[in-house]
Amino acid sequence: MSKPTAKNTDTQETVVEGVAASPGIAIGNCKLCMETNWHPEPRHIETNQALTEIKSFRKSIQKSLNTLRQSHQKTLQQFGGELAEILELQIAFLEDEMFLQEIENVIRQDSFSAEYATFSVFRQKKEYFQNLSNEYFRDRALDIQNLKKMIILNLRGESSAALTIEKPVIIVADNLSPLDTVQLHRQKVLGFATNTGGKMSHTAIVARSLGVPAVVGLENITELVQTGNMLVLDGNKGKVIVNPSSETIKKYRQTQQAYQLHEARLLKECGVETRTKDNIRVCVHANIEFQEELPNVLRVEADGIGLYRTEGFFLNHPDLPTEDEQAETYKNIAEKMYPRNVVIRTLDLGGDKVAPNIMNIREENPFLGWRAIRFWLDNEKGFIQQLKAILRANLKENVQILLPMVSGLAEVQQVKTLLDKAAAELKKEGKPFGEKVYLGIMIEIPSAVIIADILAREVDFFSIGTNDLVQYTLAVDRGNEKVAKLYSHFHPAVLRMLKMTLAAAKKAGIPVGMCGEMAGDPMAIPILLAMGFKNLSVTHTRIPAIKKLIRQLDLKKCTQLYQKIENYTTANEIAREVEKFYARHFPENHLLN
Repeated sequence: MSKPTAKNTDTQETVVEGVAASPGIAIGNCKLCMETNWHPEPRHIETNQALTEIKSFRKSIQKSLNTLRQSHQKTLQQFGGELAEILELQIAFLEDEMFLQEIENVIRQDSFSAEYATFSVFRQKKEYFQNLSNEYFRDRALDIQNLKKMIILNLRGESSAALTIEKPVIIVADNLSPLDTVQLHRQKVLGFATNTGGKMSHTAIVARSLGVPAVVGLENITELVQTGNMLVLDGNKGKVIVNPSSETIKKYRQTQQAYQLHEARLLKECGVETRTKDNIRVCVHANIEFQEELPNVLRVEADGIGLYRTEGFFLNHPDLPTEDEQAETYKNIAEKMYPRNVVIRTLDLGGDKVAPNIMNIREENPFLGWRAIRFWLDNEKGFIQQLKAILRANLKENVQILLPMVSGLAEVQQVKTLLDKAAAELKKEGKPFGEKVYLGIMIEIPSAVIIADILAREVDFFSIGTNDLVQYTLAVDRGNEKVAKLYSHFHPAVLRMLKMTLAAAKKAGIPVGMCGEMAGDPMAIPILLAMGFKNLSVTHTRIPAIKKLIRQLDLKKCTQLYQKIENYTTANEIAREVEKFYARHFPENHLLN
């Protein structure tokens, strides 16, 4: 992608493209937040100076920890769990003795100053994170960089200048640290534009938490603007217009107003029961990872929580969280959602979800390795703790258990045995719990689809995780740009997998839902409804739009579409037919926009 490289000091309109990180349109003056490029020189020390350098290093670590801990509670209150998780990961880094010893060894053995030893080891860690396939962990490389800066400034006896904003502006920066963002106020931030970052960078997370638009990964936006320049930031399409013309501003003002009205209408309609035009009830649930997301889930009036990913809770702890800690969190979610159901997925670590404090092994192919239910069944003590915590949260019997990455019947039978053991222990300990709990499994491995008729007789419900099901069915790594174009949930093989799963569930008389990305894709909704899906679970930001879409669809017309594409042989053919369906039935109000 070509990008402008020259400094733009005149009034020429310039368009810069990046990554759409948070939706919406921002129009206004910008504030350029830039730092001087810096890094310590490789300064050698005398052998007898090593102890003094190490003491200074430890003092800097303690000061940095104090700053991070003080910011943590404020972050939780202001931005919620996602950004707080980043700070917790930074705290965990600085509490890791093995990591600190690495830096001290460079001081002691290589005779480098504390500043350069810190810079050197952190640079290695940053490169490690940048090379991971998962976008979330790649974006943590930016946080490693910010942490390194904090420690080195503390070693120098300096402090990072606070980010202050006096009037509403669009923030333009190379990268913002989590501590910078804690100081921001919703009323004074119109949007974010950064050189670096992806959809899971902390800048993107903050933007979505604040509900302001953001474009990241712009590469050189800081070279093209000066504080006070007028910008148009399009968080829907991922572009920033520097020095926009009056015509461009007028056009985007209209787009901005239309977008805001559209969002307000969608939110207002959320309370209406979701039924198709021909009166078929469809439940739209929320996927969550942190309990801090609950206010947004309740605001969009989700029909329940269809997927609570517990690994986020585990990754926030330096060790395994205790049974009591888990029970308190799960119970809080269940109580706030009552009488709606909450589906809690047991720990799903491994693959691209790295947890060195829990799974300290290196695998050649982690996506096909020791992960999810396989790992948990081999760690019976920790698994039983989680099962007990879930049962204790089920006092009002609105909690359900979901098992990830089930490949065969033996795993389900093992879990049932452990679930009975967990209940027996709670009875013996005199701890109250809800005995009636539904047990379901994720359908995300082809083997589970093929024996779905057997598995359906052993569990209470299915939940289809299309992200992994597509990946494993098509042998396509979504993070690999060389083959990512082959990844499609419209592939005929995937649609046949869905059909087989639905048939097995129907025969056994158990419900089946979907919690993967396909459930939140407007293009896929007509096909899913026609196939018989009546329970979809998506991120809370997608719920208003998905509810509205379902209300405007007619199941009979959706069925006609499905009957037409059922024998198509390529994903592209199917996608084109869906586009024609929307254009034919909604020519004036295209629901994909």
